[in-house]
Amino acid sequence: MNTTDSTTPRGSSSPSGSSSSGSSGAAAAAGSDTREGVTQKLSKVRDAVAGPKGTSRSPRPTGSGAAGSASSANPAGAKGAAGGAAKRNPRRVRLTLARLDPWSVMKLSFLIAIAVGVATVIATAVLWMMVDAIGLWDQINEIGSTISEDGKPLKFLEYFQFGKMLSYATLFSIVNVVIITALGTLCAFLYNIVAALLGGLKVTFTDS
Repeated sequence: MNTTDSTTPRGSSSPSGSSSSGSSGAAAAAGSDTREGVTQKLSKVRDAVAGPKGTSRSPRPTGSGAAGSASSANPAGAKGAAGGAAKRNPRRVRLTLARLDPWSVMKLSFLIAIAVGVATVIATAVLWMMVDAIGLWDQINEIGSTISEDGKPLKFLEYFQFGKMLSYATLFSIVNVVIITALGTLCAFLYNIVAALLGGLKVTFTDS
């Protein structure tokens, strides 16, 4: 009985197996190409949004931020503008002097009177020495001796001696201190009465 050998060699492969492996490889290659294309498109979109490399976008200052950056960039100009505005528009303050304190006015009047009295005494002494230096007292004494019948000097010259002149100036200064102090205090009371009835003295101050 004849039998045929139907076995296939070991190194050979069936056509159906090769076709299935080829189709799976093509599908894998197509899938990888698709992923690479999507990845490239995403990278292009990110580059377009982020801008060119090496540059960074900073937020644009608006409102007070822009004004602050401008003033910090040019401080001299800002100061000059502020100074010009202050010079163009000086502040003016109008005040009313409604009342004077009589006690403070009396103290101020007393000090002023003391200063005037001291100045009067010094001026009297300096003036007498100047008159004596030019010899005016001697000339007056000679004229008096010539006019008098007995040839004696005039008696009224005794009242113009240096000591007596200083005494007169001192006495006048003391009286002057009392008068000036009293008048200053009285004027303060009168001003307060007038200010209460008609309004005080209006004074305008400015910083120009």
